[in-house]
Amino acid sequence: MKPFLLLLLLIGIAFTAAAQTTTHADSLLTIAQQASKKKDYPAAIAAYQRVVNEPTAKPRYKAVSLYNIACYYSLLHDAPNALTNLRKAIDAGYVNSKQISTDSDLELLHADRQWPKLLARARQLEEKQIIRRPEDVRLTTTDIDHFWTAYAAARRDTAQARAVFRREYFDKASAGLRDYYDLKIKDDKFFTKRILQRPNYYNSIRPTTLAIASEKPKIVAAFRHFQELYPAVRFQNIYFVVGGWVSGGTVSDAGLLIGADQTANGPGVNTSELSLVQRNRCAPVAEMPSLMVHELVHRNQGPQDGTLLSYALNEGMADFVAELVTGHITNARLHPYGNAHEKQLWADFQKEMLGTNPDNWMANGNQETPEKPCDLGYYVGYRIVQAYYKQATDKKQALADILSIRDAKAFLARSRYAEVVAGR
Repeated sequence: MKPFLLLLLLIGIAFTAAAQTTTHADSLLTIAQQASKKKDYPAAIAAYQRVVNEPTAKPRYKAVSLYNIACYYSLLHDAPNALTNLRKAIDAGYVNSKQISTDSDLELLHADRQWPKLLARARQLEEKQIIRRPEDVRLTTTDIDHFWTAYAAARRDTAQARAVFRREYFDKASAGLRDYYDLKIKDDKFFTKRILQRPNYYNSIRPTTLAIASEKPKIVAAFRHFQELYPAVRFQNIYFVVGGWVSGGTVSDAGLLIGADQTANGPGVNTSELSLVQRNRCAPVAEMPSLMVHELVHRNQGPQDGTLLSYALNEGMADFVAELVTGHITNARLHPYGNAHEKQLWADFQKEMLGTNPDNWMANGNQETPEKPCDLGYYVGYRIVQAYYKQATDKKQALADILSIRDAKAFLARSRYAEVVAGR
């Protein structure tokens, strides 16, 4: 895989956020990724080293940057430096042993006598982080409670609302909200503006967001079923936060980070202040188990290869597995249009699927219309995965295959989806 894509995967954006202020560390990462795309390995090494040396860079940024450096040294046939930086990456917290052991960029190191020791070290550290039982997943909703305390105070004193949210919400943040702030919110000034400009919506969702805590038994039951179907699943703790509509969900080292205010629909909720795409994406709390399985898939699937096809498969499989586990598709709104226009969608998708520009298919909320939904890449990916699963005789192995895709183009061929669409 291309190492720079790994960082994008780990930062893991599941939904599009609004434009946000970037930090110096973010800018350094952008420079490093640009060098990576050009396959200028010495420049990429130097750029990622600047991330490692940047005092404000988050630990996960540094760990993945060190891993990328190791990959590039390996591609340059410099085993000593590759081993040194891989060791540093593992010690810094990059302990994805499956990724390390299967990454073709590190093949140079496989014959080195230090390789088994490094893998063993990664697995040892990784084991300490693994949650194997659904019952052990922590579902944290304290940030929702703190938000409503802050919101009430901010509404009473709008002139000091930003300071109130800082004091009563962000300063009391869980580990999940701290990561969500760094990854998504980034600026409490704009957060405050987004919250206060939707008074009817936020006043109406307090009961539904507070009801999320009662969903844990259903979420645990869904996770238990997921484990029955795929015993190798690894669970994550879940943090529910209020994000001001910057992201419905993302992941970090802390766990799954869910924007509760984007999954807060229900009786009495006033969505009149939301945009068309926001209204269409605003899911009810009752769909929480399905959404949690969707997000958990992202922490258990193989890496993307940078193509639109790979991106669509990663999101489509998350929808498919969520349906398989819970009986509900997290993006069901796409299917009526998709089913009615499947052949044309497939014809159009093929023209772009091996490129790296997802703008017409994924996270393209600006293209949402009353007649045609955005995010139709999710639908295409779902249908490809569904085709593969349907033709398989061993369903458990098929699910394992889906969650372990490493060659998107080869998986598409094995799915025989093109034949399925032609025969509809």
